[in-house]
Amino acid sequence: MDYSDALDVIARTRDEVKMSEMPTGENLFLVWGWSGAVFSALEFILWQCLHQDWCLYVFIGIPMVGIPLMIHFLRKDRERTHSRTRGAKLILDYWIFAGAACCTGSFILGLAGLFEACAIPLTCLLVGIGSFITGEVLHFRPKIIGGLAGCAIGMGSVFFQGELWHWQVLAMALVAVVALIVPGHLYKKRIRHGVQGA
Repeated sequence: MDYSDALDVIARTRDEVKMSEMPTGENLFLVWGWSGAVFSALEFILWQCLHQDWCLYVFIGIPMVGIPLMIHFLRKDRERTHSRTRGAKLILDYWIFAGAACCTGSFILGLAGLFEACAIPLTCLLVGIGSFITGEVLHFRPKIIGGLAGCAIGMGSVFFQGELWHWQVLAMALVAVVALIVPGHLYKKRIRHGVQGA
């Protein structure tokens, strides 16, 4: 083995170690992205077609599908890595906080009669910030851009009030696509190919 081959082996080994230590979470982005997009779009379509009150509760499918799959993938990742880096802890802690804030905030806003005005924009904003933070920690530009786009869509959805309120639900589906699904698939591709950098 000559000098250049030895350097290649060292570089590959270093990249493999870095990738094994990275907080991947690629499946979590896709789980919450797809469940959020599908159930939000379904709620919007059903409401536009049927105008029945029960259509507004379709969103319950998001945590019913997302939580069990999240637990499954978290266990799988933990078994694979056997450790949690500081970056992984930061990302996981934020997403736990964001989930709790969305649930608690929606409940409080519902009691205050402000659910239609604030709950979905708040959720979109927290998802966008989460994608941005995750992208910054992982140095992955598509998640950073997706997070900024999600925040912009969330803030813009505030203007859909009154009879236009249900368009906020469609905005939430759009945020799931731009901030979670697209960056999630790109990051999964990056993990598979072991590419470092953005």
